Amino acid sequence: MAFNFYIRLVPSLLNALFVIQVMEFSHCKVLTNISCIGTEREALLEFKRDLIDPSRRLQSWINKDCCEWEGVECSEKNGHVLKLNLRNPCDGLECSLGGKIHPALKELKHLKYLDLSYNNFSTQRIPKFLASLQKLEYLNLSSVGFHGHVSNQLNNLSSLQYLDLSNSWWWPSIKIENLRWLSPFLNLKYLDLSYVPLLNSNQWLSSIDMLSSLEFLILRGCNLEDVSTSLHVNFSSLRFLDLSHNSMKSSIPSWFQNLSKLEHLDLNFNNLQGIFPTVILENSRWLRFLDVSRNRLEGELLKNMSIFCNLQVLNLRSNEFSGTISDIKDGALTCGQSYMKTIDVSGNNFSGHIPNKIGNFKNLEFLDLSWNSISGPIPASVGQLSSLRKLYLSSNKLSGNVPESIGRLSNLEVIDIRNNQLDGIVSELHFVNLTCLIALYFYSNELVINVNASWVPPFQIQVIFMSNCKVGPRFPSWLRTQRNISVLYMSNVSISDEVPYWLPDILTNIERLDLSSNMLKGDISRILGKKMPLLRLVSLFGNNLSGSIPNSLCMSVELSFLDLSKNQLFGRLPLCWRKSQVNLEWISLGGNRLDGQIPDSLCHLKRLGVLGLHANGLNGVLPKCLLKLDLVYLDLSDNQLIGGVPPFGWHSQSFRIINFERNYLTGDIPLQLCHLANLQYLSLAHNNIFGGIPLCFNNFSQMWANSTFTPHGRFPLGFSVMVNTKGTSLEFTTSLRYLFSIDLSSNALDGQIPKGLTRLARLQNLNLSQNKLIGEIPLDIGNLRDLESLDLSNNKLSGEIPPSISNLDSLSYLDLSFNNLFGPIQSNNHLSTLNDQSVYRGNNGLCGAPLLKNCTGDEHNDMDKQDSHSTSEDESNKGDSVVSWFYTRLVVGFAMAILGFCGMFFKQSWRFSYFRAADKIVETLSIARVMIVLWFKRTLHFPLRN
Repeated sequence: MAFNFYIRLVPSLLNALFVIQVMEFSHCKVLTNISCIGTEREALLEFKRDLIDPSRRLQSWINKDCCEWEGVECSEKNGHVLKLNLRNPCDGLECSLGGKIHPALKELKHLKYLDLSYNNFSTQRIPKFLASLQKLEYLNLSSVGFHGHVSNQLNNLSSLQYLDLSNSWWWPSIKIENLRWLSPFLNLKYLDLSYVPLLNSNQWLSSIDMLSSLEFLILRGCNLEDVSTSLHVNFSSLRFLDLSHNSMKSSIPSWFQNLSKLEHLDLNFNNLQGIFPTVILENSRWLRFLDVSRNRLEGELLKNMSIFCNLQVLNLRSNEFSGTISDIKDGALTCGQSYMKTIDVSGNNFSGHIPNKIGNFKNLEFLDLSWNSISGPIPASVGQLSSLRKLYLSSNKLSGNVPESIGRLSNLEVIDIRNNQLDGIVSELHFVNLTCLIALYFYSNELVINVNASWVPPFQIQVIFMSNCKVGPRFPSWLRTQRNISVLYMSNVSISDEVPYWLPDILTNIERLDLSSNMLKGDISRILGKKMPLLRLVSLFGNNLSGSIPNSLCMSVELSFLDLSKNQLFGRLPLCWRKSQVNLEWISLGGNRLDGQIPDSLCHLKRLGVLGLHANGLNGVLPKCLLKLDLVYLDLSDNQLIGGVPPFGWHSQSFRIINFERNYLTGDIPLQLCHLANLQYLSLAHNNIFGGIPLCFNNFSQMWANSTFTPHGRFPLGFSVMVNTKGTSLEFTTSLRYLFSIDLSSNALDGQIPKGLTRLARLQNLNLSQNKLIGEIPLDIGNLRDLESLDLSNNKLSGEIPPSISNLDSLSYLDLSFNNLFGPIQSNNHLSTLNDQSVYRGNNGLCGAPLLKNCTGDEHNDMDKQDSHSTSEDESNKGDSVVSWFYTRLVVGFAMAILGFCGMFFKQSWRFSYFRAADKIVETLSIARVMIVLWFKRTLHFPLRN
C-alpha cells in the first residue's frame, strides 16, 4: 500500500537529513590524511572484544587507522572519532551484534553520532556511561534489547537533536516511568519512543510540550490514554506526529487545530470517537499525510473533497463515517493540481455513487472504497487514473457492467471488485493494456468471462479469484500462458471439461488451489501429480475426478488444507504422511470410493484438527494413536469400521464434532467421552452399540445454558455433516458450528434415559430412537428449551408424558411412537401445534387429541357443554338408575344368602364355613356400598341417600 511505503520512507529521509547535518562537522575519511587518535583506537578495540559478531561485520577493525574501519568516521581536522554507525544491515538477527557494550566507548569524547540500532544487547540495561558523551547529537538505540527503566541515564546529553529508543522486535523493551527526564533536551528535534511502555502516561503531554524545537514526535504504541482535551499545547514547530496504536478513548482534542506546520498526522488504532474536526484540515495547509483509521470517528467527511486537495495520503479506514459521496459538486474535485496518491475510506458507511470526477486524481496510485454501501455503476472515468496501481471496490452495492476503460490502466497491479451486484460480459478489451496486473478478484458477481480461446493475456498474473463467475464450460485455455500463478480460485464457474494435460505445468508455484463445485473429469493426478513444494491449500470437492489419491501430497510440507470430497476417487488412503507436514490441519476425503484401513501414518500430523473420511468403504479399526491428536471435527460415518467406540477423553479436549454413525461398532459407550467438555455434536447412530447411556453425559459443558460459546473456534470455515433431525437427513455446512445434537439411534442401548441429559439446555436435536430404553421420560425434559427435534420412538419407555414437555417452545418435530406410554397427551402451549397422530402411535395406553381415543371422563366433559337444565336432569336420572342397580344387585345377593343359610343345617362343617364367609361378605359389602355411593356423588353430583 502506498501509505505504508510512505511511512517506511519518512524515517529514511529523516536519517538522511541528520546524516547531512552530521556531515557538516564530519568529512569523508577518504579525503583525510590524519590517522585516528590512539586512545580512541584502543577504546574501539576494547569495545570490539566484548562484542559477539557472528557475521564478521567488524573484520576490518584490525589496521592501525581506525578512521578506515567499517562504521567509523573521523574528523579530517584532528582525527577524533565523530561517528559510529553499527546499525544492523539485515532484516533479522543473522547480522546483529551481541554481547555487552564496553564502557571504553566513553573515551570517544568528540562522538556526535552513535547508532547501535537493531542489534541484540538484551542482557544489559542502558549503559550509564552514555551520559558522558556530552557532544552527542544523534543517538539511535532502537530495538537493541535493552531492559530496565529509563530515567536519568541520558540527562547530560543536552546537545541531542535526534533520539530513538523505539522497539519493533519481539523481545521486551525498556520501560519509562514518566517523561520528565526529557526536560534538558531543549535542542531535540526528533523523538521516537515507539512501543516503549509509559507506565505513568498521565503527564506525558506536558513534558513533551516543553520541547519547543521538536519537529518529529513518534509515540506509537506507548500505552497513552490521556490526550488532555482541555490542555493548551504549543507544538509550533511540529511537522510529524504519530500517536497511533494507543488507547486514547476520547474525542480528538482541540489543540490539534493549532498544529499549523504539521505535514504528517497518524492517529490510527486509538478508539477515538466523535465528529472528526475538519478545521484540522482547513488550518493545516502543509498537511500531506492523514491516517485516522481503525477508530470510531463520525461525520460526513467526504462531503467537501476540496479540503483534501493538499493531501497525498488519506486513510479513513474502519470508522463510522457516513454520508453520500455522490453529493460532490462538479467543481469540488477540481483542486488546480491534485497531489493525492492514496485514498482509503474502506469499512465505513459511505453511500451514493462513485462520482465521474474521480478521474481528476491523475496522481492517484491507491484507491480503496470497499466495505461501504456505495451503489450504481463503476464510472468509465476510472480509466483516466493513469497512475493507479491498486483498485479496491469490493463489498458494496455496485451494479451494471465493468467498464472497458479499466483496460487502459497500464500501471494497474490489483483490481478487486468482488462481492457486488455487477453483471455483463468481461472480454479481452477489459485487459488489453493491463501489463502489470498480478491480482484479480472478481468473485461473487454475475460476471461472464468471455475471451477467445486463442487469447494471450498481456500480463503474468499471480492471484486469480473468479469463483461464482461464468467461465466454462471449457477449461480456460489462456491460463496455459501463465507461469507465476500462486493462487487460483475458480470454484463453481460452470466448467464441465476434462482436466487439460498442461495444467500441472502452470501449478509448479501454486500455494492455494480451488477448483471445487465444477464438473471436472479425468484422473486427479493431472492436477496433483507433480511435486508442489509451496502448496498450502487444495480444494477439489464436488467434481467428477477419478483415480487414487496421489502420494505427491505427502511431499507438500507446507500443506494445511486438503479437500477432495465428493468425487470418484478409489483405492487406499496414502500411507506416506510425514512428520515434516506440521502444518496440515484439515483433511476431507468423504463421499468417494476409498477402501482399506485408516493408516497409522495420519498420526504423524500433530496439528490435524479436521478428519472427514465419511461415505467411503473404509474398514478395520480406528488407529489408537489418533486418540492423541488434537482433533476438533471427526467424521467417519457411512463406512465399515469395526471394534468399539474409541475412548476419546483427556487427550482430546478440543473435540466439537464426532460422527461414527452407520458403521459396525460394538460394545459400550466409553465413559471417557464424558471428558469432552467442548463437544456439541455426537452421533453413534446405526451401529451395534449396547449397554446404557452414560450418566455423565451431562458433563458436556459446552451444551449448558450458561456456557461461553464461541461458534468459530479453531476452524471458522465450517464442515459438512449429514444430520438425522426432524425425521429426515439434512446437510449442515457453515451452520454446523451453531448446532448442538446427540444422536444414539438404531443401536441396542438399554436402561433408562439419564436425568442429567436435561441439563444440556443448548441441545437442539436429540435422537434416541430404535433402541431398548426403558423407564420414564425424564420429568425435567422441558429444561431443554432450545430443543427443535426430539425422537424417542421405538423403545420400551413407559409412564406418562411429562407435563414439562409442553415448555419446549422451539420444538417442531416430536416422535414418541411405539413405546409403552399411557395417560393423557399434553395439549397445552406449543405442544398443541404437533397434532399428527403418528407422533403417538403404537402407545395403546395414550389417549386424548390428536388420537381418536378419548380419555376416561371425556364423555362427561362433553356433556358439560350442553344446556344446564338438560344436564341436571340427566345427571339425576343417571343417579337414580345407578342406585336402583346397586339395590337390585343387593337383593339378589340377599336371596343367595338365604339359600346358603337353609343349606347350612345339613352339615356342621358347612355351618361354620358359612358364618365365617358371611361375616366377611357383610363387611366387604358395607365398605363397597360406601365407596360406590361416594364415587357416584363426586361424579354425578347428587346427594347421598340413606
